[in-house]
Amino acid sequence: AIHSEIRWKGPLSGKRGWGKKKMQYRIFLYLVVYLSLIVFAPTVSGSNNNEGSLPKPLGKPLTSEEMAEAIGRIKDSQKNIDAISASVSQTKKNPLLNKEITTEGTIVLKKPNLLHWDIARPERLTTIADGRILWIYHPDSKEAQRFVIAEQLMAKQTMEFFSSTMNMSVEEMGKKFEIAAYRPDKNLILEMKPKSSITAKYLAAIYVWYKEDKAVPYKFEVIGKKGNSTVTEFQNIVLNPSIKEDIFRFVVPSDVTITNADEGRGY
Repeated sequence: AIHSEIRWKGPLSGKRGWGKKKMQYRIFLYLVVYLSLIVFAPTVSGSNNNEGSLPKPLGKPLTSEEMAEAIGRIKDSQKNIDAISASVSQTKKNPLLNKEITTEGTIVLKKPNLLHWDIARPERLTTIADGRILWIYHPDSKEAQRFVIAEQLMAKQTMEFFSSTMNMSVEEMGKKFEIAAYRPDKNLILEMKPKSSITAKYLAAIYVWYKEDKAVPYKFEVIGKKGNSTVTEFQNIVLNPSIKEDIFRFVVPSDVTITNADEGRGY
């Protein structure tokens, strides 16, 4: 996301000589902003405000049996989904910004780990994953970053997160989060609060929204502990669209610089 007060030019921004830990941290910040997981990192400070756009109140949580039944229906309806496409918008609120940061674009996901995400506004940005390599491409600045998914933890978690939209695994989510479910206004909302005390310093909760009897979530909301929140919304969702396989392959243009090419294996 790019804003007049904060510019994101990718994890490297043309700079060299970062240590491995600093490089991983910077990569982390860049990748997780796509996922609405920017609050995992200690970005800014501010007053506590964990309300976001959630309905008030959420109501009584479902019992474990009711939650298992609701999630079971979602898993059953996902069995025949191989791919989805959607228009996507992402809005980030931060107490240090005068106004919200909003990006708009389109996304295509295909099992098991294929991704093509084009951000059209406010500035162009494309992310492509072919199952092995994740590319982040900045056409205006003619720069790109390349991540080996299996070797870069944050790239791997990025793809696992996106894959979960078509293949929910409560077992996997339960390893990292305490999960509760609610049914306000004919929505099913999954509330995930981090088990890790380190993560909990920055992340209050993640909320995943499903419309009643729909297989694919239409909204992800991340609430931070510092007054920041990020909402990602899918609209115009198409299940099993006709897809050209080459959209998941990135051929580096001759005039584009891979800015993290010399940062070592997997980066």
